[in-house]
Amino acid sequence: MRKSLTFISALLLMTSAQAQNTKMLTGDKSNEYGIIYSLPQTNLQVDLTATFTEKVAGPFRQYAPRYLGSTDVVEADSRSCEVTDVALCTYGTAGPEKYIMTVKPGALTSVCVADDGMILSINREEEAPARETLAEHILPFRPDMDEYLQFVDEDFLVSLSDAKKAQMLARTIMEIRESRLSLSRGTAETMPTDGRQLELMLQSLQQQENALMRAFTGYEYTYSETRRVTLLPDSAMLEGERRVIARVAPGEHFRNGDDLVGAPIYLTISDLEAPELPSDAAGSPKAYPKDGVAYCLPSTATVTVSYDGRTLWSDQVELSQGGEVFGLNPKLFTDKKAPSCALFNPATGALVNISQMPQTAQ
Repeated sequence: MRKSLTFISALLLMTSAQAQNTKMLTGDKSNEYGIIYSLPQTNLQVDLTATFTEKVAGPFRQYAPRYLGSTDVVEADSRSCEVTDVALCTYGTAGPEKYIMTVKPGALTSVCVADDGMILSINREEEAPARETLAEHILPFRPDMDEYLQFVDEDFLVSLSDAKKAQMLARTIMEIRESRLSLSRGTAETMPTDGRQLELMLQSLQQQENALMRAFTGYEYTYSETRRVTLLPDSAMLEGERRVIARVAPGEHFRNGDDLVGAPIYLTISDLEAPELPSDAAGSPKAYPKDGVAYCLPSTATVTVSYDGRTLWSDQVELSQGGEVFGLNPKLFTDKKAPSCALFNPATGALVNISQMPQTAQ
């Protein structure tokens, strides 16, 4: 069962759809009335999101309770990361094997394929599924711990006592707060001439206070990153081999699975089940039709993504790998009086449905 994870992203993550072109193939003398196409091989697309947190302690953290009355401080520098979300989907790309659909001369039969020749439909035009693309992340503002030094005087710089320095910083913070309060109430000795100037002065004072406060309390910097991993399951994975698809470590970004830095994120395929072949009314397996139009009977398997001993995502997925190739009677689509049309799953090549071809399309 799929496990849904909730996360708070500090990054701006944009997605857009990337469309693919399709082609309508027909049979004629030039190709000896044979339409060549491929069946899909199922690829896995995994979007991994991790949240990275860095805590930075202020140089005067031990004086925060005495001079500011605050105990909410970062006590020590630290880095951590957590995989917070996993999204997995499948998509198809043309397999290496080629199949031929033979049509009769004069038959208005067509096969819709993707750019790579992967079959999408018969006797109907179908759009290739669009895959979303990830856009660039925008990192949040990262504070500068040394920014407070812009707002100290010479006495602070020459002092050799940390306690004295902390006392001077605390006094400056109080003065800034008093100045901001006076401006807000309109009682300052020198008031700005308009609202915009007042706003800028208040923003400047707030920036100064924040920089000075960080010298006591420290700060926590958090950002999220999403990495897309795509892979084509091979025979070893179908047999249960656990595959490292990415790595993640505190203070780092995502790294490739073959990198040795960071904790591994695994993908495992298990419980692979072959499909049942179509049967007749008596329950016996049907024979492959003569000159059959090939399509895929997909297998089913459980795909699991895990990290740090925890299952992040697990669900049953259909795969063309491990499936069976069967065929449809070509007469369904070449009949001149009542041709049918078919739709196939673009990720597995499975038959979605067969319907009567609309009269207007004949």
